[in-house]
Amino acid sequence: MKLSRALLPAALAGALILTGCSAGGSPTKDDAGAECLAPGSASKSIKVSGETGADLKLTTKAPIKLKDSIERSVLTEGEGKVVKDGETIAVSMTTFNGDTGKEMDQLPESPVPFAEDQLVPWAYEGIRCALPGEQVALVAPYADMFGDTDPAETPYEDLTAKTPIVIVMSFGEVTEASADDGATDEGAAGEPGTLGADKLLKKAEGKAVAAPDGFPTVKLAKDGEPTITIPEGVEAPSKLEIATVIEGDGETVKPGDRVYVNYRGVIWRTGEEFDSSWSRGEPANFVTSQVIPGFQKALEGQKVGSQIISVVPADDGGYGAETLKGQGHEPDDVMVFVLDILGTVHAE
Repeated sequence: MKLSRALLPAALAGALILTGCSAGGSPTKDDAGAECLAPGSASKSIKVSGETGADLKLTTKAPIKLKDSIERSVLTEGEGKVVKDGETIAVSMTTFNGDTGKEMDQLPESPVPFAEDQLVPWAYEGIRCALPGEQVALVAPYADMFGDTDPAETPYEDLTAKTPIVIVMSFGEVTEASADDGATDEGAAGEPGTLGADKLLKKAEGKAVAAPDGFPTVKLAKDGEPTITIPEGVEAPSKLEIATVIEGDGETVKPGDRVYVNYRGVIWRTGEEFDSSWSRGEPANFVTSQVIPGFQKALEGQKVGSQIISVVPADDGGYGAETLKGQGHEPDDVMVFVLDILGTVHAE
């Protein structure tokens, strides 16, 4: 599970802009004047202990009962002004299985650009009324988190299509937008712009190149979706390893660019998928400086149209041992990503 569509899913409509919320309170509206996502009995019941994104524990007795739709309650009030569209806010997150109370993910603090068209809907609803220092609990239906994905195909145990998901978010520093106070077609303040789907490649295309000996092999479906096979009897690398298996001839991805990719990630030890934009049905897009090192180093300097294999030890992944354990893997598991570079927008 990711906070954004790689890590990151129309700017927020509304004419009334709040000047901010008073210190020590929780906002009832976002920066455009829209009502915040309402609390409910499920989200009000959530109690936790520990540090979000590190060792947070759910102390509410499971199962958590959710009536119909996603709910949001404030656990710890923040101070300052509500985050605005086009700004970046630091977010840490922990997720739990609402049926069992078991931890699913611990995601440490990371800067997240706040824009509706870059965030999956549940993340957008969780963040849009956020204040620095605030901690919130969301309880969401399974379908809000995983769509039509079969629970058995997720990397999490004991999930069903009726399992509510508990998401706890803590918010840190907000980076102010530029003087125009918002995002434009050229991108949010300080970020490159975006590309429409009609401007993207459908899959990697270019010259096929043999991967180095000992690398996983990749078999492609007609639409380009990869099947990754881990070599038998080969020990996983102890450091980041990157190989190009299709050489594209498009623009070169530069540091700080926005890049569009389709990717699949599997665990070396088991071959099990743990993350995939292919499974979500659309490419991911993100700024190269805002993702895990295993993505950033694999993409910068490559050309659009290329397909890259990135073999990523846990320490280079940005996931951390607790997150891997929460997904049912070993804390030192090595991850394998296959990434198709479909388009890029250069930073200016």
